[in-house]
Amino acid sequence: MQPRIHPTAIIHTKAEIDPSVRIGPYCVIGEQVRIGRGTVLHNHVTVQGPTEIGEDNTVYPYAVLGAEPQDLKFQGGETTLVIGHRNKIREHATIHRGTEVGGNRTVIGSDCMIMVGVHVAHDCTIEDEVIIANGSMLGGHCCVEFGAVLGGGVGVHHFATIGTLSFIGGMARVAKDVPPYIVVEGSPAEPRKVNTTALVRRRWHPENIERMRTAYRLIFRESSVPALVAIGALRADPEQTPEVHRLCDFVERTQIGVHGRQQERGRTSSERGTAGD
Repeated sequence: MQPRIHPTAIIHTKAEIDPSVRIGPYCVIGEQVRIGRGTVLHNHVTVQGPTEIGEDNTVYPYAVLGAEPQDLKFQGGETTLVIGHRNKIREHATIHRGTEVGGNRTVIGSDCMIMVGVHVAHDCTIEDEVIIANGSMLGGHCCVEFGAVLGGGVGVHHFATIGTLSFIGGMARVAKDVPPYIVVEGSPAEPRKVNTTALVRRRWHPENIERMRTAYRLIFRESSVPALVAIGALRADPEQTPEVHRLCDFVERTQIGVHGRQQERGRTSSERGTAGD
């Protein structure tokens, strides 16, 4: 019978490991690491603390979780990485802890797929059921909302927000927020259409999908109507869907952000000029 913890694994005496966790050959588990029930670490996984990993996650070889952030503002504080449940984190993925000025933690939700070579930088928040394909990179302070999908080789600017159920085409350069329910692609990434594939899979009613298509055309394709005017018209419809209202709210926040990134509001010029991933 294969041992639960391989004898070549190095585990700090202060790490808290549930008895059901399986840890493969040559893994390194640091101080202030907590790993929940049913999680499996294949060979050569590194987890540095403080990091909390939930239940039934699977982490593949050469992933590095909880390393110090690559940010010149980081002063060595006790920041954290928090990972939820049932995630799959594939080979060579790197997920860094937070910084003192960014909320002190990086958060990964549950039921996510983080594929080979993905980098999630400091202070990012990844919500549930997100898929990030091979080689994609998230700069610091990004937020990826529920159910979003990032294609392979995508580069996301720090402080960008990726809206719920959106899709980013492979190799895209994302310099500003990605609206919810929308497909974007290109360099720089621009809206192309409604993500009908995701909406059908989520069993949206056809009428609600058509309302989203109408909203998309008014906001992103009707060049003669400013986006904020189109938003006002959509909101005036008494039968408008909550999802269209959410899209309108998102676009409005993006419009008043910095360079199309709503999370940039309130930052000082010195913070915007500080290097970091």
